[in-house]
Amino acid sequence: MTSKTFTGWTLIAAPIMFFLVFFIGWSLVIGDAPTAADEVTGLLEKPFLSGIIVMMASILLPATFVSYSLLAWSRADGSTTVGTLSSIASIVFIAIAAIVMVASGSSFSVLGGSSENTKEAEWIVAVTNGFYPAIFWFWGLGNIILGTALLIEKKINTIASGLLILSGALMTIVHFLFGFDELQEIFFMVPFGAVQIATVVLGIFTLRSDS
Repeated sequence: MTSKTFTGWTLIAAPIMFFLVFFIGWSLVIGDAPTAADEVTGLLEKPFLSGIIVMMASILLPATFVSYSLLAWSRADGSTTVGTLSSIASIVFIAIAAIVMVASGSSFSVLGGSSENTKEAEWIVAVTNGFYPAIFWFWGLGNIILGTALLIEKKINTIASGLLILSGALMTIVHFLFGFDELQEIFFMVPFGAVQIATVVLGIFTLRSDS
């Protein structure tokens, strides 16, 4: 399997499977968890099923960023604008992947603890959840940088690069809505949905590209 094939199929499959696992599987198994205490309770009520959900989520979300990084790295070359932007994007995405691995994997500590250590588990969940605003911020910036590189390069369909830039811009804009909690919560679903679509489209055009 070539890097292009792996990257393309992972960009297609990972977002779709993550949506099914996180938005459907998580909701059914763990339920709505507005607070860290609620999330801990949900995880510990069904530890076996929760463990499966956590394992799948901890693989699927990092896989998306690893694929982004591979796509960018294949174009990394400090002698051109495209290469420089791709190098920066690759570093951003591999850093995000590492943070996501730690954040998503921390749920294993909660599942492995006893019900007597719920306060400690709540702290773990609270700290972990605090990583995600930064993850989404840099995800947006990474998409803009990589999308710009692909747009300049013109080897992948401009629809894919345009969607990547648009989804990245939407994801960064939502961070300027602090203080408008209800608006931010509603608007957040727009860029998050857009970035999933952009990722799948990018995967399709990556497989169809000549490079």
